[in-house]
Amino acid sequence: MEDIEPRNHERDFSSNLPYAPPYKLARKMKEVEDKSSIEYQKLTWDALKKSINGVVNKVNAANIKNIIPEFFSENLIGGRGLFCRSIMKSQMASPKFTDVIAALVAVVNTKFPKVGQILLRRVVLKLKIAFKRNDKFPAISARF
Repeated sequence: MEDIEPRNHERDFSSNLPYAPPYKLARKMKEVEDKSSIEYQKLTWDALKKSINGVVNKVNAANIKNIIPEFFSENLIGGRGLFCRSIMKSQMASPKFTDVIAALVAVVNTKFPKVGQILLRRVVLKLKIAFKRNDKFPAISARF
């Protein structure tokens, strides 16, 4: 018979898990005292990721003026890759909001040109990969 490891009742709420309720994440953040620990950094990274995704997902033409200050309150320098990934995913998911997403990127690019540069490189790389694979959908939807 195989040896079965005992179950650990403390779960790791890192980015490997698809969803953790907010109260559990808040409790976990309070439990972690050392702010330089890996666990704390994972929790703050996941919180930043969820926050940036939430702001990008709720932007539209009517509320873009109100969303931009909320957007700049996030850590865009530390989460510039998360921002780029979130922008690209939301544009691929709904191409009809391309103009709104492009306006948001233009505003972010005026304040943080490095973020715009990273986004441009990723879009061009995605187009190159789609062209080499002869994959039509990403090539059509990756239009800024």
